[in-house]
Amino acid sequence: MTVDLKTIAARFDQWGPSLTGSTRAVALMRIALAVIAITRFGGEIGFHQAQNPATLLLSGLFFLLVAMMFVGYLSRIACIGTGLSVMCLYIAGALTQTAGWSHHHVYLLGTACLLLALTECGRSYSLDRWRALNAARRARPTQPEPREYGFLLGQRLIALQLSAMYFWTAIDKTDRAFLSGERLEQTFVWVYSGRALDFVLAYPEMIALLSVIVVIVEYVLAVAILVPRWRIWVVPMGLALHAGFYLMLPVHTYSATAMVLYLALLDPARVHSFIDRIQGHERVAHHL
Repeated sequence: MTVDLKTIAARFDQWGPSLTGSTRAVALMRIALAVIAITRFGGEIGFHQAQNPATLLLSGLFFLLVAMMFVGYLSRIACIGTGLSVMCLYIAGALTQTAGWSHHHVYLLGTACLLLALTECGRSYSLDRWRALNAARRARPTQPEPREYGFLLGQRLIALQLSAMYFWTAIDKTDRAFLSGERLEQTFVWVYSGRALDFVLAYPEMIALLSVIVVIVEYVLAVAILVPRWRIWVVPMGLALHAGFYLMLPVHTYSATAMVLYLALLDPARVHSFIDRIQGHERVAHHL
């Protein structure tokens, strides 16, 4: 049996977003991840928490980089800086046992920011684009505006990161303790005791069933989000899963981060045309 490398390469190239295309989806991710980063750490490393001049300086650097990422000024540099800052907090959390800092939620946020730097996320919804438009108008007043189009390798890598996250979290849960419902029941005892939902603890069979469903869904998502024709079914499934996590458990910014990263699964051209459509640009162009 012969192996057609060109066919294999072509099929591989079809699993995820194109390596070039509209930059609107990655720009939306850039803005949202900056908001999530400041929400997750702003209160814990604010200036009022600084113990010495060094930590005050580091806090200031973090807020500056996140602000640059949000407004899209030197966007790729800002994404690298924000990603490295979050990863430093992740490592510091592991070394100092700071509650919540060394969680895989933080790791996902940091790596997503770093991977976003492998896209031209500053070509849309950014101060970088405003500057580029002004420069182009001064140089060539009658020429078309610069396109919202660029390199998107990082978008594909973020999709792979999501797949890997689902796979390894499912692997972590594939043991007797979780599948029997014991681990989830312990979590529910910690979260729900003395509260309105403590009646759930009276139904261990339901908790065990819920545990099995979560593992199955995570295994399915690990594979299915990489198959374009399945995404119409699995994207709503994944969003519902993370909404459920957020409503039922204290997952902080994890659900928001994962849901934002679902933009990496969408066709950049379709995102671009959808935004044009809801803004009425297509209708204006038609009448003109």
